[in-house]
Amino acid sequence: MKHISIGKLHIVYTEKSDGNMRDTENRKKVLHAFGFESVYLPKQKHTNNILPVEEHNKKDADGLYTDKKNTPIGVLTADCMPVILTDSKTIVVIHAGWKGLFEGILEKGVDLFKNKNNVFCFIGPSAKDCCYYVKEDFLENTKKYGIKLNKRYLKRDKEGFRFSLQEVAKDKLKNKGVNHIVDFSKCTICSEDFFSYRNGDFNERILTFAWLTEV
Repeated sequence: MKHISIGKLHIVYTEKSDGNMRDTENRKKVLHAFGFESVYLPKQKHTNNILPVEEHNKKDADGLYTDKKNTPIGVLTADCMPVILTDSKTIVVIHAGWKGLFEGILEKGVDLFKNKNNVFCFIGPSAKDCCYYVKEDFLENTKKYGIKLNKRYLKRDKEGFRFSLQEVAKDKLKNKGVNHIVDFSKCTICSEDFFSYRNGDFNERILTFAWLTEV
């Protein structure tokens, strides 16, 4: 597992060596290392819904938010993007696959903040355009959702089309006024450190969670 501390913000993401984070016992081991008993997780279904942490189990959602301190919230991923947004007062954690991304889940997350210019974003380990091949029907979906393809989003080689979820995400965030963005560089598909749905890890998941401290 890796722990990143930036001011009041703390971010943890697990690795394959930490085990499958769908397993509650594996999650407990990770959480105990940081003094927590549990983490709030949404009922992920590739939606664009974001709920307050108090309603995390009321309906399907792919994001949670809270202004409570020392309250860990997280998402489970295996190629999709874990995205964290904060202004040091409120924190939002989002599971962003292509569907949620195209349907505006990041914009919904940013809209929870009054001053967009103060928002910091972290994009965690996820499938990147070095390995994330997509088919023609996927490209049709980009048109359906009004995503205008450019060379930063889409690259072509002899194997087919490679797509960058991260570049789309960054542009969407910047268009909402978020300029402080850290895009973690490791790709879940070609890195041996992470579970990857594309590599056959259909039931295994990475946990990314975050919390804010008082100081």
